[in-house]
Amino acid sequence: GALPSGVTFTDNGDGTGTLAGTPAAGAGGSYPIKFTAHDGVFPDATQNFTLTVNEAPAITSANSATFTVGSAGSFNVTTGHSFPTALTLSESGALPSGVTFTDNGNGTATLAGTPAAGTGGTYALTFTASNGVSPNGTQNFTLTVNQAPAITSASITTFTVGSAATFSVTTTGFPKPSLNETGALPNGVHFVDNGNGTGTLSGTPGAGTGGVYSFSITAHNGVGSDAVQTFKLIVDEAATITSANSTTFNVGT
Repeated sequence: GALPSGVTFTDNGDGTGTLAGTPAAGAGGSYPIKFTAHDGVFPDATQNFTLTVNEAPAITSANSATFTVGSAGSFNVTTGHSFPTALTLSESGALPSGVTFTDNGNGTATLAGTPAAGTGGTYALTFTASNGVSPNGTQNFTLTVNQAPAITSASITTFTVGSAATFSVTTTGFPKPSLNETGALPNGVHFVDNGNGTGTLSGTPGAGTGGVYSFSITAHNGVGSDAVQTFKLIVDEAATITSANSTTFNVGT
């Protein structure tokens, strides 16, 4: 009868035989074999024998997946050959709202759902496969949830000529969005992308720059559409008298 790879049978020549070896990976299962003892006296002795090779489970699917906020996603967790074949799959670690893990009862599991708004980020999970044979199969898994950018700060602010001022532009989204500004700014004021999903509008407006400035701020992270905000900067400027400080009139004229 067929033996698992890595296992051999040896007649020891003394009325005993030895079944021995190290079953190879993937050899888990039940092997029906027959032993026969022969000494020339009819009949031979035979024994039907079952060799059971237990094999611990292993997870064979990839160790990462990416979902997107607001879009249905699904990932199939798979396992390799194991014995007994009945095994369970479980998950530990926080999942984003809207996503669930289901053991399908057939050696696979499904990670699926629609990530809720605001759940963008990375989630460190652990998958475990068990069939009663030690050790359990475990896998460290990373679920990345991408989220389109949005600008969350106000769309208007006020600076004053001659006074230093700062306004912070904030966003949501994953990966963290980059920010840029398009449109004329008053002399002395500039916009900087801080590289962490925020931007800073700051400076000291120069003399004569009082007025209203409309420009666009764009947030981009490669997920969905860019977020664009029409922003209004009001620059207040104190009144000044610009005419001469003296004049001459004539009596009667």
